[in-house]
Amino acid sequence: MKRALIGLCMVVSVTAVFAGPASAANQTITFNFHGTFAEAAWFTDSVFTYINVSRATQGQELSAFQNTNNFDKRGNFTGRTQTIVDVTSGFSFAIDSGKLSSASTSGSSLPATTCSYDANRNLIGCENTTIDVNATWTGEGPIERGTSNEHFQSDGFKVTEHFNGTLRNATASGSFGGLTLTTGDLEFADLGITTRGSTDICMGC
Repeated sequence: MKRALIGLCMVVSVTAVFAGPASAANQTITFNFHGTFAEAAWFTDSVFTYINVSRATQGQELSAFQNTNNFDKRGNFTGRTQTIVDVTSGFSFAIDSGKLSSASTSGSSLPATTCSYDANRNLIGCENTTIDVNATWTGEGPIERGTSNEHFQSDGFKVTEHFNGTLRNATASGSFGGLTLTTGDLEFADLGITTRGSTDICMGC
């Protein structure tokens, strides 16, 4: 459950509210998500690909990225490229929210950004591009359910988090641009339904 929650927090649509506090020196940030999601990660040679698609009360979102590490003939790292997609339209998303037995997403010519980095991981430059993203999931194993409430407070900072969700492991395959993503390259995949919220209060900010 924790693994999928971490992945979901990276990319799902959230509502951020900067509330006007009683004191102008305080700041409150609230994040909320309620809906379904499917996520998967693959590692193929030196390429890592992650796809997350979700549907919440605020709408749906497809977020994905692909990191490609480059090496010379001696195996020395020479740099990497990263392509990022984050869209709220132009793609389809279907999920069996009852049994979490399957899900699928597909989008063509989605707007994306590709950035290049040198061997010291310094940014060389970025360019806009378009890319096709497709993935299908098949649920396997038992359905897990969990609820958690967490509170943290230190000097001038207070965090409250709530999570209530249903999760099922899955197999997944798909494609990202010209790379085929197979079940043999799969690192993990999940299907889920979750309600998550957090409130961060910074006192004296």
